[in-house]
Amino acid sequence: MFQLSLRMTARPRHAADAVKALRLTTIEARAERGYLGSRIYQEADNPEAVCLEEDWSNEQALKSRMCSSSFTDLLLLMETATETPVLEVRVVSAVRGLEYVEAVRFGDN
Repeated sequence: MFQLSLRMTARPRHAADAVKALRLTTIEARAERGYLGSRIYQEADNPEAVCLEEDWSNEQALKSRMCSSSFTDLLLLMETATETPVLEVRVVSAVRGLEYVEAVRFGDN
C-alpha cells in the first residue's frame, strides 16, 4: 500500500476553508482505480494545522493521482500555507492489528 500524507498550516481563521478545499481535491481521487480511502483532519492542539492522508493500492495508482488536475489543485492549495507544508509518500509493507500486540505482549512471537 502507498500512502500520501500532507500536513499544512492554513492562514489564521481559514482552516475550515482549507478543509473544504482538501475535500474537493479528494472527490476525483475517489473515482480512480487503486483508491482505498482518505482522511482529512485538524490537529487538536493547532486547529490551523490541517492534514490529508490518502491510501492507494499500488504505486501506479498513486502516480496517476499525482498527474491529475485535482492533484494540481492540491499543490496550489499548499502554496497558501503559512508555513512550509510537509508532503510525504509512505510505502506500507505490512499492517498489523491487535493480534500482533497480543503476540508481542504474551510472548507468542
